[in-house]
Amino acid sequence: MYMREYVEQLGLTDGESRRFDCPECGHKKTFSVTNQNGQYLWNCFHAGCSEKGRTDLRITPDNADNIVALLSKNTHKETSSCPEVPFMKPKSWSRVIPPRGRDYVEIVHTSGRYDDIYFDVRRERLVYPIYDTLGLLRDGVGRTMTGEKPKWYRYGNYDGGFRIGTSDIAVVVEDVPSAIAISEWVSGYALLGTSLRERHINELSTYGRVVVALDKDATDKALTIMRALNSIVPTGIVMLDKDLKSVGDVERESIIRSVLAGG
Repeated sequence: MYMREYVEQLGLTDGESRRFDCPECGHKKTFSVTNQNGQYLWNCFHAGCSEKGRTDLRITPDNADNIVALLSKNTHKETSSCPEVPFMKPKSWSRVIPPRGRDYVEIVHTSGRYDDIYFDVRRERLVYPIYDTLGLLRDGVGRTMTGEKPKWYRYGNYDGGFRIGTSDIAVVVEDVPSAIAISEWVSGYALLGTSLRERHINELSTYGRVVVALDKDATDKALTIMRALNSIVPTGIVMLDKDLKSVGDVERESIIRSVLAGG
């Protein structure tokens, strides 16, 4: 999971390849990364290193039209013909939340609206479980309580989003707390980052309307995501000065009511 985040942060353009010192084994100029149609492929060529892999398909401004046209033909089909193996919950996840975790929950989840949370006693992270459309546990994302990097840690490889709420209007955000914060009025959908993937598109296509509401520093990506989704499901965008989990209840409700009104 660390390596996937590492290569995605390189920001290579479609078709670009670069060679680096391997972040896994440390050997000089043995680590190759290629962006192939929005998908990152990497490999270390050193004989003693087995590091290699690929990311999921990513939607970019350059490939959005081609990929969405292809996906739209199979919008309501399963993304894989083979059943997925359920994610095994780590033994270090506990329902007992220590004081520092409870403090975070009380600040972020006002009025105590959400309690499906674990605490990873080994990594000292507050963990939100992630389920698929069938309700099966597929992954988890843990927020550090100690300042450790990265701030958010993914436990599995599930490439879908975190969904909460029953509304036919989905508001796309970056992280789980922001999705939870708006689920009283709309369905919150967390990308768990700012990259739009194939399964995201399939899951979001089931809603009647989608609104993209990423943080202010991700405006360009928000516009790309809106463009990619709009050919499949009516999609709008909201420009935020602060993320939705950080604003007060009154301001958050005002933003969401504007979304519901189509503003």
